[in-house]
Amino acid sequence: MFSFLFQPGNIGQMELKNRLIMSPMGTGTHGSEGEITQRTVDYYAERAKGGVGFIICQSSLVLWESRAPHRPSVYDDKFIPGLSKIAQAIHQNGAKAAFQLVHHGKLLVDYKNTVPHSEDIKVIAPSPIPRLLREIKLPGPTDKKEESLWVRGNELPQEASKEDIKRIIQGFADAARRIKKAGFDAVEIHGGHGYLLSQFLSPLANRRNDEYGGSMEKRARFACEVIAAVKKKVGPDFPVLFRLSGSDFLPGGINIEEVRQQAPLFIEAGADALDISASEQASIDWQYPSYLFPPGALVYLAQEVKKVVSVPVITVGKINDPYLAEEILKQGKADFIALGRTFFADAYWPQKVKEGRLTEIRPCIYCLNCFNFSAHPHLLKEGLSCAVNPGVLREKEFTLKPALKIKKVMVVGGGPAGMEAARTLAERGHQVQLYEKNSYLGGQWFIACQQKQKKNDYPKLLSYLQESLAKTGVKVQLGIKVTPALIKEQRPDAVILATGAVPEKPDLSGAKESNVVQVNEVILGKAKVGARVVVIGGRYLGMEIADQLAGEGKRVSLVTRRALGRETERNVYLTLRNRLIEKGVYIYQYCPVVEIREEGVFIVFNNDLVFLKADTVVLALGVRPEQELSAVLRGNVPEYYQIGDCKMPRDVMAAIREGAEVGRMI
Repeated sequence: MFSFLFQPGNIGQMELKNRLIMSPMGTGTHGSEGEITQRTVDYYAERAKGGVGFIICQSSLVLWESRAPHRPSVYDDKFIPGLSKIAQAIHQNGAKAAFQLVHHGKLLVDYKNTVPHSEDIKVIAPSPIPRLLREIKLPGPTDKKEESLWVRGNELPQEASKEDIKRIIQGFADAARRIKKAGFDAVEIHGGHGYLLSQFLSPLANRRNDEYGGSMEKRARFACEVIAAVKKKVGPDFPVLFRLSGSDFLPGGINIEEVRQQAPLFIEAGADALDISASEQASIDWQYPSYLFPPGALVYLAQEVKKVVSVPVITVGKINDPYLAEEILKQGKADFIALGRTFFADAYWPQKVKEGRLTEIRPCIYCLNCFNFSAHPHLLKEGLSCAVNPGVLREKEFTLKPALKIKKVMVVGGGPAGMEAARTLAERGHQVQLYEKNSYLGGQWFIACQQKQKKNDYPKLLSYLQESLAKTGVKVQLGIKVTPALIKEQRPDAVILATGAVPEKPDLSGAKESNVVQVNEVILGKAKVGARVVVIGGRYLGMEIADQLAGEGKRVSLVTRRALGRETERNVYLTLRNRLIEKGVYIYQYCPVVEIREEGVFIVFNNDLVFLKADTVVLALGVRPEQELSAVLRGNVPEYYQIGDCKMPRDVMAAIREGAEVGRMI
């Protein structure tokens, strides 16, 4: 069925068993100096075990002076033993391995005061141009936590001298030697995503007039010299890959026309394969395409590069559909398929695809909660996680063990938290019944699946969870509202309350006017929306429904009392914000709503009272816990647990994580 995906292939002298590559992704699970931990080793071992042909491990730091948090280090021989553990773990489980090398360049401004001995960090760039601000807030009430997460410094970097360039080239070469000595099969040089080599390549960041700036060829010189030095250090038979952005998606930045001209230069310098991604830091939403992007959004960039080079070309970017991956290879658009977040969601994606077990694949939904440090600050301390797979970087502790004592368990609520708990319990051997008051499973997630922006990705998780319930033998009771009498009748050994949440009802004058509707009613098509709309709420739902309605030709105003996109993952935020601007949505942040009337909404704007006319007012203010049964259950059943939004409204990452944990606890 997938003969192209599972055909062997070569990169230089390295033979790979299939055309699937695990793309480099940070884990944040390293020691204080960037040393490798056992959690990181276990994580890579599990992915290799899942059947991927080649793993490119996360970017590592090539020089002491270019240190940054949450990255492994390779600037000293003392890191070789730790790196060797990863190489061995990957090899023992049947895959080939590489490690990626990076220098942050002027991005080190962000990290300068967050690592020990930060005075040693040298912030350099091709030209002394301050890095672009990722966000600039409008004046208004804020808090320090939010500001530190969204606003970046504008410090001038030093222009890299010839001595700096020479030292950095040597740093890359020495780091590559360590990667080879640690037992890896290849090395990848990071020349994309707005890091130092990418900064030299970009006309937006490189304004030099010497041999390292000006023409397209001169801007490529530094990268070519790094590639050549690395190749010389590791030898002709050790593959060297070069990752680059096929486009910055910024006016004046790198574009595919220039990349087509530069690509042959990288091959001439010694690169054995080109790994084509996209973005600069100010357009980073293209680096991690979310649910708002179409599948295979970056494939055309690799296709264009492949036309001008003779070495293998790797493509990446939202390709978790095996049929799409197969078609890309079949049509010759790329030679290898790199998957990133797909391997967060399911380490065994390759094996399941090869065996035709497609319904068993735990799908990446491209929500980007794995990078949502604003909503999940624990990720910075514990390492990255995954909304659909709470076992990421917890591989050993999340191994399922049979129940010591079989119990009768009642799960009340069929949203993601309840479904995950039920299937986990059943897989361990418990007798599980899941009750859902609606005629369908999914809860709030079912509604999210109806959103136009999410229809490509979110329903896949619902299908996977439903399939898992059927496979594990959970008895699902739909259309039944659980009451104390029913619980007394069933006499369960344990009850898990996962009743979710209901839309928040604001204490606002006029909130009950006939022109006021809840966002869920709009999503489900139950509410008629007029030509002029005011959306109240500026987080995910508010931005998404404003985007949808504006796309339908409505005249939309979005009002939020705090910052637009608060606690929204910043890549998703960038995409939504840009869409709202392009579609002409009027955005009012830091503007409290005073009163809703039949004709519109009074808000406070720049300390003045302003009236926004509206035929329809859409409330997108979040949800509140549904806890009708909680007081009744507590103390009245042998075991009682509360998980998901009924405990505290959050997101699907928290819901599934709690479902998985309680499923392992009973």
